[in-house]
Amino acid sequence: MTVSVCMITYNHERFISQAIESILAQEADFEFELVIGEDKSKDGTLSKCQHYAERFPGKISIIQSDQNVGMTENFLRTYRSCKGEFIAFCEGDDFWSDPHKLKKQVNYLKLHPELSSCFHNVILKRERNNEYNEWPLHENKLEKEFFGTIDVLGPWFIPSPSFMFRNYSPFPIPEWFHNCKFGDLPFMLLLTLKGDIGYIHEIMAVYRIHDTGLTAKFINIDKIMIMTYIYCNFDIHTNYKYHSAIQKSVEYEIKKISHPEPISLSKKASLPKIARKIINKLQSIISR
Repeated sequence: MTVSVCMITYNHERFISQAIESILAQEADFEFELVIGEDKSKDGTLSKCQHYAERFPGKISIIQSDQNVGMTENFLRTYRSCKGEFIAFCEGDDFWSDPHKLKKQVNYLKLHPELSSCFHNVILKRERNNEYNEWPLHENKLEKEFFGTIDVLGPWFIPSPSFMFRNYSPFPIPEWFHNCKFGDLPFMLLLTLKGDIGYIHEIMAVYRIHDTGLTAKFINIDKIMIMTYIYCNFDIHTNYKYHSAIQKSVEYEIKKISHPEPISLSKKASLPKIARKIINKLQSIISR
């Protein structure tokens, strides 16, 4: 198997068909599969996934359970079920727009064996608060082609539906990863320890920004806590090799909030010990 497409989905009934169809539309001279992690959706997402799996047996498989396991665990179980030499991401509310995307990225990674992964440009499609517009994430070509750990620690620039990586074995997942609210950023950071990430300046996918998406769910203090937990654990994981860059990343997340609200005791209590220590420090910074 050359490529596995790792698709996690939850309550994506409105979008999932377009996502799946965009994978099935791929034109490739190699074998690829679609592995869908369906996290006990409350809408009709599962039935739509099952419809496609029945139509394409052996091509599409569904990972599911009797209860919701959360985004990170859903990602991990889906990723671990992927058999391909390379793995590509596409969440159930995004879709691919270029039928040659898989072939282009596989060829690129084969041309650059030193890289752990690659990504490309996307269209951001905003469907939030009755606003509907779209634009390219990177309007101009990026300043360089190859990106390392420090780059990924900076402001977001790698959208998940553009990402393909080598399926390393073994690829240990640290214990702290399981407490992350989402898995793409920490996973990309861990991959940069294997090799840089290459950029293809072509638009080949669409990344949705909508009312029920991740970007709408985690904002302000919630996002600071989530991002800081990831950064600080990665800091420990790498024996503080990137400590200076990580400090700047935390400061960046704080500065993005114009009117931060107090961090509640209940939110603190539900976090792991390391995150509570981090939040105590953040509270003193925000209250200055």
